[in-house]
Amino acid sequence: MKRLSCLLINFILLLLVCTVSPFSGKAAEQFDEEIVVTASKIPQPVSEAPGFVQTIDEETIAEAQNKSVAEVLIQEGSTVSTNGGDASYANIRLDGASAEQTLIMVDGIPLYGGTMDQVDLSYFPVAGVEKIEVVNGPLSALYGSNALGGVVNIIPNLTGGRGQCFYLSGGSFGSGRGSFQLTRERWGLALGGARTAGHRPHSAAERYDLAAQINLIQQENSLLKLYAGYRMKNAQIPESELWPGYGNQEDENLFLNLAGKREFGNNSLEAKLSYQSWDNYYEGINGDFREKDRHISTRWGSDLTLRHDRGAHRFLAGFAFNYDNINSTAVGIRQRHAVGLYLQDLWDLNDALLLHSGLRWDRVDQYQALSPRLGLTWFLADHFNLGLNYGTAFRAPTMNDLYSRWVEENPDLKPEKGYKCELTGHWKDSQMSVTANLFLSHLQDGIVWLDPDGDWISKPENIEKIKASGFNLSAAYDWGPIETSLGYTFVDRRGWDPSRKGFSRDLNFFGQHRFNLKGQADFGKLNINTSCQVVGARRDERFRYGKVPGEMPDYLLLSAGLRYQLSTNYVIGLDVENLTDTKYQIQEGYPMPGRSFTLTLHGRY
Repeated sequence: MKRLSCLLINFILLLLVCTVSPFSGKAAEQFDEEIVVTASKIPQPVSEAPGFVQTIDEETIAEAQNKSVAEVLIQEGSTVSTNGGDASYANIRLDGASAEQTLIMVDGIPLYGGTMDQVDLSYFPVAGVEKIEVVNGPLSALYGSNALGGVVNIIPNLTGGRGQCFYLSGGSFGSGRGSFQLTRERWGLALGGARTAGHRPHSAAERYDLAAQINLIQQENSLLKLYAGYRMKNAQIPESELWPGYGNQEDENLFLNLAGKREFGNNSLEAKLSYQSWDNYYEGINGDFREKDRHISTRWGSDLTLRHDRGAHRFLAGFAFNYDNINSTAVGIRQRHAVGLYLQDLWDLNDALLLHSGLRWDRVDQYQALSPRLGLTWFLADHFNLGLNYGTAFRAPTMNDLYSRWVEENPDLKPEKGYKCELTGHWKDSQMSVTANLFLSHLQDGIVWLDPDGDWISKPENIEKIKASGFNLSAAYDWGPIETSLGYTFVDRRGWDPSRKGFSRDLNFFGQHRFNLKGQADFGKLNINTSCQVVGARRDERFRYGKVPGEMPDYLLLSAGLRYQLSTNYVIGLDVENLTDTKYQIQEGYPMPGRSFTLTLHGRY
């Protein structure tokens, strides 16, 4: 492992030297900087945004129309927890945070995660998605509960130029996928589906999706749009190698959002009304024993935001309200109300300093939280800045934590609370961009399920204390016909050990080191792309299996793809995942797919 770490560090330094040297003596060039909205709810250049921000742009998404959001996030180097294959769930983890501590949004509306507050991204299509913004947290100062790790904002848009396109693909494990998208100036729709026999016994899956958008009002200073999305997935859940039992799962999601925006003078008003429903059925099978559960969850939500620009200030004030209703065989019939009020100010102190400040008050049923955020960005040069940020966040207990049938109600359970300090540097010119981020975070009152009496009945308690430190790096260079990008993340998560009175528990199950290198080249009608991903130093003392108790093997994955322009309207592609047929697991006991091939035909009119 030491050798692997040294090789990674040396390779990163070498790549940075190679990419930095071309611009060291070069005059600055003009460029259009990318605009992001998730970090502050105000459109701003990515260099101004507080904290570590990554974006997946329209071009990248257009090349992955038959993939899910989870697959694209993995492709771009994010940590995603999955049992492998289309039948599995997929949850993103930011800076070591858990799935329920990471907020998933669609066009700024938080997706409802049901009884356990977890959103499965394995069957969320990228068809009809314009952009994905990933902002490392904490972001409770803007978005309330569940934003300790950060936020993933999936931004759809089905309108624009007149056109239509389709994708058809097939490949290994009896897999087949298809999607069709139709766009007009003021409306559009996207539909798709996928089926697979699975890479393991009892791992077949199928999914279908439909999305539509209509801009009811589309004027220079005002917009009123209705967006609707429907997703369905049926999956066979394979058996673990460590314990017996398999299952069947059915999921059905509906998402509706009516959003309006009006600009007048130096002010803008934005309002969103949303409705979500999730029908989840699970059947667990272990020999002759069958356990069946069904959870029907709905959420009505609203968000009202007023922005006012005055002099050097960009003020933001907002109000959010959610009403959740759950009918579940596991937690019963439950309701939850959540109210949030937030304020934010972006203050240009002078030409070189930008002050970010924000504060949000939340009440989730009986739980209350006050979440501040403060940051300062220093523009040292035309292309370089440094940002120092501090923020707090919280997560309210889930319905499962409070009312699971396995335990009595937990009225004394408290919300998880945490804070984070970070230093971020950002460089960008017309050919190159580099973002580096150092962070230190601390979580208290973490909710853990324990069996104190040894009677196989677990109960959640607020005993977890975790600190995490780490480093994020994102770099890209455009060589002309060749484009390269590098991502590297180091995270060290340590849990409090009361017997030793220190943070000595190793909780790095998803790996301390994550390295992602991508490259693509255009040669006339031919496009070649490659990627390499390395995950190392995987250890978590809660897992006692394997040659070394608590340790999971490191792994290296290679992939490659070819695209050929058959004609003006048609492109054919071939992708090979896991080129070396590496044997690895992300979740212990669930082998990931081996080498796989996918052939794709894309048509656009």
